[in-house]
Amino acid sequence: YYDLNVFKVVSLNTQFLKLFKEVEDRVIIVNITSLCAIKPMGGMAYYCSGKAAREMYFKVLAEEKKNIRVLNYSPGPVETSMIDYIIAEAVNENLKDVFVSFKNEG
Repeated sequence: YYDLNVFKVVSLNTQFLKLFKEVEDRVIIVNITSLCAIKPMGGMAYYCSGKAAREMYFKVLAEEKKNIRVLNYSPGPVETSMIDYIIAEAVNENLKDVFVSFKNEG
């Protein structure tokens, strides 16, 4: 999980910033994050900690490179296959109930 959702994101952004160093003052990075980055949710340790790691990485990047704009955007629940997977596979009943509610609200 971390390889794809944290380490590869850092690596990709590092390469991107090297390529666009000349126009760094026009770079805007949008990180799609989640409430799970700041609020723990039982049964989702990897997801929550991965989102938190990415969000902090981009906050530090923005602090270190003042001319780059970074937006950590959390769109709220988005219906993806992850919701169906959690509903079908989650052992934590509270977690399952939360995602059933997200799905029902559309």
